Amino acid sequence: MEYVFVSFKEDRTVLADGQKLGQTNQTLLIIKGHHSFTMEGLQNYLPAKVDAVIEHTTSLSPYKIEFN
Repeated sequence: MEYVFVSFKEDRTVLADGQKLGQTNQTLLIIKGHHSFTMEGLQNYLPAKVDAVIEHTTSLSPYKIEFN
């Protein structure tokens, strides 16, 4: 398993490849590989989507994604 941390100014549901992954501002588990990240709710954030290859992460060193 791999780890991502998606930050945003408020709590939102994080979507990975269109599927619910968890909440923003928490470390989330995900399988290794290429994923597209977005969030549920209003599309009032940038970037609109983050594509990333997630590998070689740990719970203490997750892949970090920031939406503004």
